[in-house]
Amino acid sequence: MATYNTAELRRQNRNRVFRYIYSSGNPVTKQDIAQALNLSLPTVGQDLKELQEADLLEFQGTFDSTGGRKPRAIGIANNVRYSIGVYIGHKRIHMACINIRAQLLCSQRVSRPLTNDEEYARFLAQAIEDFIQINNIDTSRLLGVGIAVAGVPQPDKGVVTMSPVQPVTELDMNLLASHIPYPVLFENDANAGGLATWWVNPEKKNMIYLFLHRGIGGTMLLGGQPYHGSTLHGGEFGHMCLVPGGEACGCGQKGCFEAYCSTKRLSEDLGISIEEFFEGLQKGSEEYQKIWDSYLDYLAIGINNIHIVLDCQVVLGGLLAGYIGPYLPELRERLSKISTFETDGSYCTVSTFGYWSTCVGAALNFVSRFMDEI
Repeated sequence: MATYNTAELRRQNRNRVFRYIYSSGNPVTKQDIAQALNLSLPTVGQDLKELQEADLLEFQGTFDSTGGRKPRAIGIANNVRYSIGVYIGHKRIHMACINIRAQLLCSQRVSRPLTNDEEYARFLAQAIEDFIQINNIDTSRLLGVGIAVAGVPQPDKGVVTMSPVQPVTELDMNLLASHIPYPVLFENDANAGGLATWWVNPEKKNMIYLFLHRGIGGTMLLGGQPYHGSTLHGGEFGHMCLVPGGEACGCGQKGCFEAYCSTKRLSEDLGISIEEFFEGLQKGSEEYQKIWDSYLDYLAIGINNIHIVLDCQVVLGGLLAGYIGPYLPELRERLSKISTFETDGSYCTVSTFGYWSTCVGAALNFVSRFMDEI
């Protein structure tokens, strides 16, 4: 029993050392680690030796010395492991590869309408293989493939119950995973995007991730922990009512946030792509400007409602995050005007990963598991 406790304590210390170096962002010294974690220098030295032998650390030069040998700069070996995140959209498959520092290394979109059948499962697996080969991803260092979906994964039933805005009601998780020769995890799209945004948030404060896509969802990270609610419906911001008796929503109700701020309003409802909408907006289209002004008005109301209740940072993600950056000042101005409390709207930001947040978050599930096992 004592041997087990000693081995477990060593593992925990090793994990603490790795996480300290990881969270520091910049290279550190052995002395920095010992002081920060209240560990002896011999203990830190042994932990560093084991981590380096596992190719998890690398020496990145030296620091200036006040006398004697210059202390070595210790950092994470970023590309020691990779993870792939896949977002299954209704018309496209989106793929991204990250390293263990959550650095986006490559990404790609492939057109394919979503169907729940063998043909789609085989296409998805081949698309992932092509992505790996094109980008020279070393599969011996691949942790796994995280798949984000617009729905609720139910591992006990082997299915994903899909959002009403999707063309299928259920996805067969086992069928999709059966053709992929790597470990596979499924995740809700909004939760995945929230994880990616929180991961690179150095302050790890309370945060709302608002997923703006064909459907609208989100996730709440309170005290650094996700809050899903008593019946797992927490974060379904898209179905709060903005306009009683207003526009019909895919959920069957009227006046929902999603009915006014789905990205379909800027694309499918107009018979164009979202890229074409913003191109026209930039070229001065009066029609598109009128639509955009209305969209921003409703978006500001929804965001303000969320902020009034939860009083924390609101981070925008999903498809809209790839386009809204230049218009963020306009949105913040609207937020400032309708806020009950004094604010300049700066609590509203755009995800660091923009459009790719969902893929990155899906991939990070494997990185998180890997770090737990160090």
